[in-house]
Amino acid sequence: MKKVEKLKNWEELVNDGEQYGDPTSKLTKDQKAIFENIKDQKILKLQDAYVFIKRDEVTREHGIHLATLLSDFEPLSSVHTIIITHNNLGPEGIKIIAGSSTLPKVGYLHLGSNDLGDEGVEALSSCDLFSEVKTLNLEQNGITERGAKALAASSALTKLTSLNLVDNRIGDQGALAIANSDTLSNLTYLHLGGNRIKSEETKKALRESKKLTQLKTLKAF
Repeated sequence: MKKVEKLKNWEELVNDGEQYGDPTSKLTKDQKAIFENIKDQKILKLQDAYVFIKRDEVTREHGIHLATLLSDFEPLSSVHTIIITHNNLGPEGIKIIAGSSTLPKVGYLHLGSNDLGDEGVEALSSCDLFSEVKTLNLEQNGITERGAKALAASSALTKLTSLNLVDNRIGDQGALAIANSDTLSNLTYLHLGGNRIKSEETKKALRESKKLTQLKTLKAF
């Protein structure tokens, strides 16, 4: 894989004499796409892989490449919100991001539709980089009972107040793990729609959980 050139920070990019007025002149095409999707130096929003490629299939190779770029991209050092969807990061990509020494601890993380799977959720759940996340969206990532249990037992995600797991496959046992989670005790919003939760007893356990006492909004079906 081609080595990614170390980038300058925001101030250096904007004020460099050779680049003044065009802070992206020395960036690669993909780096420029990332840079141009950072709003106010605070919000990264990459909601479609077609920002980078024009193909019908978004390959895992693309997701790994993107994760590698993000993990060592100095202009992201000031962001507090990361939204990356439909980019096929996979478990490999989330592991690369989790190992970053450049990315900050964000408060809002949306990684919907990235095929993270249980392995990716386990990597995310055990990583200190995500210890400040309060809002987490993992919709449509192929997460099963195993991934739900990883979230429920996470040592990092103790500050979560909002968790969206729409259209995964955690089932009744995964939902029960969440209902009995000490880690997730600060949740005020929990969306488990489309997760094959069939038992009324499970839904009751979520509603009456002695752990999730802060919940104001619960969606489970």
